[in-house]
Amino acid sequence: MPTSLKERLRSQSLSIGMQSFSGSPALVEILGLAGFDWVSLDMEHSPTGLETIEHLARAARAGGTCPLVRVPRNDPIEIMRALDRGVDGVIVPHISSAADLEAAVAATRYHPAGIRGACTSTRASGYGTERWTDYLERAARDLVVVAIIEDEDGVRNFDDLLKVDGADVLWLGTRDLSQAMGLPDTDLHHPDLARLAKDMCDRAAARGKLMMATVGPVLSIEYAQYLHGLGFQCISYGTDVKNFGRFARSVVSGLRPA
Repeated sequence: MPTSLKERLRSQSLSIGMQSFSGSPALVEILGLAGFDWVSLDMEHSPTGLETIEHLARAARAGGTCPLVRVPRNDPIEIMRALDRGVDGVIVPHISSAADLEAAVAATRYHPAGIRGACTSTRASGYGTERWTDYLERAARDLVVVAIIEDEDGVRNFDDLLKVDGADVLWLGTRDLSQAMGLPDTDLHHPDLARLAKDMCDRAAARGKLMMATVGPVLSIEYAQYLHGLGFQCISYGTDVKNFGRFARSVVSGLRPA
């Protein structure tokens, strides 16, 4: 069985993840035990801080899933601090140009390939128990970079983004992109968005890149299967809090209908 997230992504026709907004180690561990390939530990929209991220990363490992950190912004210090927590990679929001993506990738790489600051005392290298040269080799080989495309500039520059080495997955941010296109509160069933998504998936596949989308707007297995049919190989099944909220509401409405 593939051991690193990068191997999982490349060896499976569909990889499944969920976004952790609750900051609950128990829920992260459950996702792993349930068979999710990865979990996104959110720092952009949730109140989760770095100390909690480290505990969530441990819970992910305990459950057998791969932790990614969705950093709050495309900033080299934010990316470095997230990776130092010992996660499999980062999800970087608001990537609109090749320069944006090149900067994000450089922040994940050590000299001479990038600008990531080096420290041998972090969880990423086993607090110094792993030989540093071994860690450098593992980080260069295994760290995953996911770029979120969520505005019209990112769509216009998509072919340039595909040319950037070191970016493994491109995430089409449906919610923000639909708003930017004047189509608020729509999902990829909308014909304009569906055509755009299918075209981007085809172009990415031709360059050997993976595409990701979230089931969040609809939250159904059928919608996830629809996204996969469009060409998305990586599916985020929404957020833990939204999924639990839907479940809780269904219990109340089922037992005490209005």
